[in-house]
Amino acid sequence: MGGLAVGAVVAGLVSLASIAGAVALARREKRTRRIQLPARLLSKTFMPPGYLLTVEFPGPDGAPRRTTVMSAIRRGLGATPEFQGWVWVAADDPSDVVVRPHARMFWPVFLGVLGAIMLVVTMLLGTIVLAGAMAPEVFAPGTAAP
Repeated sequence: MGGLAVGAVVAGLVSLASIAGAVALARREKRTRRIQLPARLLSKTFMPPGYLLTVEFPGPDGAPRRTTVMSAIRRGLGATPEFQGWVWVAADDPSDVVVRPHARMFWPVFLGVLGAIMLVVTMLLGTIVLAGAMAPEVFAPGTAAP
């Protein structure tokens, strides 16, 4: 039972850390003020999760800037195309460019889902540990079912 208890504690800590990280990353992304700028697509290269897009847009000094950004392939209701002729640039960091206004939400969503899964694992392991503590004869090693 000791190994299961340690596993439950570790799973609980991982779930708490994942959920806290997801909240922190999502808040940071939502606080980033972005400016919508017209852009021109220069090249599009297929990569397994989406496309690498090379785009050109006006920089803060008016000179054209080029950058390469990753754009995931999205399907289904409400999905937007990979590139719509605009980029969103962080106001305080012109090198932070995305092709969708909330494109940097992968890690917060991933960590939130991981945290939820680990929370379920924690509850299952905790239930098994508590059941073993309440009925040790059922979980005793070397005993066989009649």
